[in-house]
Amino acid sequence: MRLIALTLLLLAGCAGAPTNGIDPGRLVLLSAQTIPPESATLRLQYGKPVARNAVQEYDPFCVFEINTVSDSPQTVRPDTFRVTRIGHSIDTIADASGLPYPAPIKAGLSNGQRPTHIYYKTLFWLHSEQQPGVRLLTCMSNQNLPGVYPFMRHLTLREIREALGADFRYETKPAFTRA
Repeated sequence: MRLIALTLLLLAGCAGAPTNGIDPGRLVLLSAQTIPPESATLRLQYGKPVARNAVQEYDPFCVFEINTVSDSPQTVRPDTFRVTRIGHSIDTIADASGLPYPAPIKAGLSNGQRPTHIYYKTLFWLHSEQQPGVRLLTCMSNQNLPGVYPFMRHLTLREIREALGADFRYETKPAFTRA
């Protein structure tokens, strides 16, 4: 158990380093998105929104996050969000929200005392003057599959774009400086 904890701690030390060719840029939201009631997040997988309990954890998915939880649905309008920072983390908790509600769900331990879920997360901190309540996009997948331990990794830009779908466009700096 100590070896696993030490390994995860050492890997988390690389959390700020850019990987997989993903550079800060901007996230363009092309159509309005609705955050469900009693939530501050919207999960996206296979190019479309999915219910919180319908995410296929082993496939790439993203969590689009705002600052507030509401009793009614909240709409995020089309906008361009500047990516102010990109980070990477490795965690056994799937929920990307730093908010106390809904509470993050910790993954359980198997009989061998190893985590059942290991999420390699790429975090994009977002900023918009028009919609300051939009704060974060986190893209991840559960990497804890039999036989993949030596190959665990963060998602590629292509996998992130596929999870987001046509309503979101992630542009790196060279892509939008030519326009």
